[in-house]
Amino acid sequence: MHGRACFCGLFLLALAGCTDTVDTRSTVSPEPIALGEAFDSSKCGSIRGRVVWEGDVPKSDEFLIRALAFNPNVHKDPIRVRTPHIPQVHDKNYGVQNAVIFLRGIDPAHSKAWDHPKVRVEFHDRQIVIEQGNHRSGVGFVRRATSIEIVNRDVEYHNLHGRGAAFFAMPLIETERTHERTLARAGIVDLNCGAGYYWMHAHLFVTEHPYFTRSDADGGFAFDQVPPGNYEVVCWLPNWHVVRKEIDPETAIISRWAWAAPKEQTRRVEVTRIVDVTFTWSAAMFRE
Repeated sequence: MHGRACFCGLFLLALAGCTDTVDTRSTVSPEPIALGEAFDSSKCGSIRGRVVWEGDVPKSDEFLIRALAFNPNVHKDPIRVRTPHIPQVHDKNYGVQNAVIFLRGIDPAHSKAWDHPKVRVEFHDRQIVIEQGNHRSGVGFVRRATSIEIVNRDVEYHNLHGRGAAFFAMPLIETERTHERTLARAGIVDLNCGAGYYWMHAHLFVTEHPYFTRSDADGGFAFDQVPPGNYEVVCWLPNWHVVRKEIDPETAIISRWAWAAPKEQTRRVEVTRIVDVTFTWSAAMFRE
């Protein structure tokens, strides 16, 4: 069964296209680009902002899974899953949590030092969870040409698939064994499970510079020590709409979901001292 899962997952990967939307001026080389060679903290400014939701908030539905294409024993312990990627909106102030915000146009030579903890990708309770320092979410930030850790904490077999800025399949047969993988190219890496757990989906942002962050529970975010200059502030959210369901031909059971493309908004700013930015999202923007 495990061999079949690996083969089918790799075949599906071969059919998939790659996207790379993060502008980081990267080259594919064995070492990260040097940061901070011309960094001057005395000339830096900061960017503050919020991500907010307007209008009706999408609802997360729960559904019960009793059969999987590559795991015939799921009926013994059915899986309860909630709709992935539903925006996390505060019920009082409508701030959006865990939106990704980053800067385009940073010159690595003028950047501050890399300050994000190492990323660990975990399969846990039949979900893909990205752990980075104190954050556990569906997104992580990786410095290009450095490694991530990957571990399966479930008793079931999983196979981590990467596509987009990285293209790989990593079988995770042994529980609690930590694997390492280096990501050599900048861009967005889509992560999913090639062993039939079709709702699992997460993202890694592979970049040369550290000006990436997640919004907090109130939708707030901040960048400090931003070198003076003109930049695009980008706000990115995944899409929860499923546009295609791939069926395993032998079992007629869903083996993979394909989501609609993520959405992003941009604001052009000039950083001299303190800049304020607000991003407003609505459900209609994800149907376009």
